Amino acid sequence: MNLWLQENKWQDVEDYLKDNKTIIVPCGSVEQHALHLPLGTDAYISQKVAEDVAKKTNTLIAPPIWTGWAPHHMAYKGTITLRPETLTSVVEDTCASLIHHGFEKIIIINGHREANLAPIRIAMTRLRNKTAAFLAIADPFYINHEKGKELNEVEPGGIGHAEELETSQMYYLLPDLCDASKSSKNIPASHRLLKHDPLVEGDHFITASDVSTYKEKTKGTGMMGDSTKANASKGEKYHESLVDNIAEFIDYAGKEIKVKLRNNDIPL
Repeated sequence: MNLWLQENKWQDVEDYLKDNKTIIVPCGSVEQHALHLPLGTDAYISQKVAEDVAKKTNTLIAPPIWTGWAPHHMAYKGTITLRPETLTSVVEDTCASLIHHGFEKIIIINGHREANLAPIRIAMTRLRNKTAAFLAIADPFYINHEKGKELNEVEPGGIGHAEELETSQMYYLLPDLCDASKSSKNIPASHRLLKHDPLVEGDHFITASDVSTYKEKTKGTGMMGDSTKANASKGEKYHESLVDNIAEFIDYAGKEIKVKLRNNDIPL
């Protein structure tokens, strides 16, 4: 059986469901990633992680959700953003369709680190309460936090957007789409309670970005953090840890989490 749902026949999916009721849904974004990474970085990473997890666990992958919620990145050409309610609807309808067919456990791999979480969590919570299906989000900031801290070599504030860890993973996975000669460093000064680096401990506020201030803070390049210390070796270690963590969780969910579906209606 092929890894991707769309590459199989419907009878193949019917046979798969006899023994396995788990599926992976990769979600990403098409948005600027500074001068050295491609617009599709978040989507590519979610799909590459999904493929490697699928190979490791024999789990089917649903078609990827390419675009996400990225309004502030509209400061730079090529970015596509969905309204948050649109992303919620896309995720909800995609997963509801899968649940209707009998998938009981859905693992969402979010490549648009943290930013997509609010819309996806709304969809996930609605479906959990309506259908009793088990849904979980794997986001690098949370599912790979410890490995990120271990590999991190940039100063506090250096992890943000298109920075060391994300760039390293892309150098490992898709080096032909990257331009290391254009990597850069941009760590804007800010108040101690305004932190964008998830590896910096301490109290902080959550604020909203807008197009004009984001372009100003990223100095017309789109860079937030430090990508100059990124390398493919670091990216391989980061990627493998991410895959291992998600694979471990899928194995746990498959064996230990019991689900009895209800109200698995067709999205209308």
